[in-house]
Amino acid sequence: MSETQITTQSAENALQSLQEALAIKNPSKLERDGTIQRFEYCYELTWKLARRVLKENEVEADVPKTIFREMGRLGWINNVEDWLAFQKSRNETSHEYGEKLAIKSYHLSKIFLPMAVDLIVVLKSKANA
Repeated sequence: MSETQITTQSAENALQSLQEALAIKNPSKLERDGTIQRFEYCYELTWKLARRVLKENEVEADVPKTIFREMGRLGWINNVEDWLAFQKSRNETSHEYGEKLAIKSYHLSKIFLPMAVDLIVVLKSKANA
């Protein structure tokens, strides 16, 4: 999906799929790993949507760390460090894998979901769509 195709609706749809995965009680390892994959693509859609909305608001930021710092500066998010932790987890799960990391990432995805839903609300209100 190109950046111009990333919309609040596509992010909301992805977050809905993450919510469905997180609703599974006592997930198997396969279900847990699928949930982590959903977390990864939700994170990607969220920061890329944030980059687009920042650009529409004449704020230049190209990488996730800068994007989240700018959103914190603007008061769009209150928890920059949490977003940087999500970035770190997403990067770790993309490059290595192990049981301990999987458990950590799964639990972070539970924290990520409500924060991402709140961020999408903010981004919708700031978007020039």
